Amino acid sequence: MNTLYVIGNGFDRHHGVPSSCADFGAFLKARDPRTYDLLGEYFNTDDEFWWHFEARLAHFDAAALVENASSFLAPYGADDWKDSAHHDYQFELDSVVEALSRDLKSRFATWIRQLEVPGPVTIPSRLLRLDASATFLSFNYTRSLQTLYGVRPSQVLHIHGSADDVDGDLILGHGWNPKERGSSNDGNNLEETGTREVEGNRIIDRYFERTFKPTDRIIAAHQSFFEGLRGTQQILVMGHSMTDVDFPYFKEIIRHIDVNSVRWRVSYYSADEAPKFRQQLEERGGVSARLVELAKLAEW
Repeated sequence: MNTLYVIGNGFDRHHGVPSSCADFGAFLKARDPRTYDLLGEYFNTDDEFWWHFEARLAHFDAAALVENASSFLAPYGADDWKDSAHHDYQFELDSVVEALSRDLKSRFATWIRQLEVPGPVTIPSRLLRLDASATFLSFNYTRSLQTLYGVRPSQVLHIHGSADDVDGDLILGHGWNPKERGSSNDGNNLEETGTREVEGNRIIDRYFERTFKPTDRIIAAHQSFFEGLRGTQQILVMGHSMTDVDFPYFKEIIRHIDVNSVRWRVSYYSADEAPKFRQQLEERGGVSARLVELAKLAEW
């Protein structure tokens, strides 16, 4: 049977890999306390923050940053004005934006690459029934499929990058397209707005551009993989939460299969989230609920 596995972070966590975003938060706090503190200052880091980390990156409190940096907007005619202060406001904004975009992603990549995947001998009770000859679409960055189940690398598409590629970019981000968001300068009369404020708004825009996950571009780059899914007979989703930011990938999968016959088996973590997966596939993907089976990952 032609089988596609869709692998999410719950798969790695099931096998004992400390790969949750909360684990990343602890790593970040220890390695880069400034960036960690900036997250607390410019995001609502409530109990749900790390569970919805990527989506929450879209909720950057840019207004608070502008207000905090406004102390660097000294009037040009002030008695203590210095020409060197012309870029202080932009520098302050840029310092925070760099930390919450480039530095954050860099720390994330460092964290991912130091995660250790256990060997199959050490966790025999956690191993699942898995067809190692199938096709795999992995949203994880680790080599858990290869290490634990002997899956050949050629059978796995790491859609957001692989930890094994030390020079590659690991993709992380929210789904709020900067084109839909618009510019922070929209609505301003640029001729009447000060140069420093205009440049500062462009720096704010840069944050949203850098932290956006370009799913359309990623899908286009891997179109041959998706086209190769024609003939798929079953899809097994293991440990993936089908978040909004990643659902375009599922829609692309559905576009290349026989939606009326392919059977799905989707794992869930808690009973209250189980119906959501069936509803997502039916309402957003056109997959009949009768074709979707739900099961705890440990039961596979």
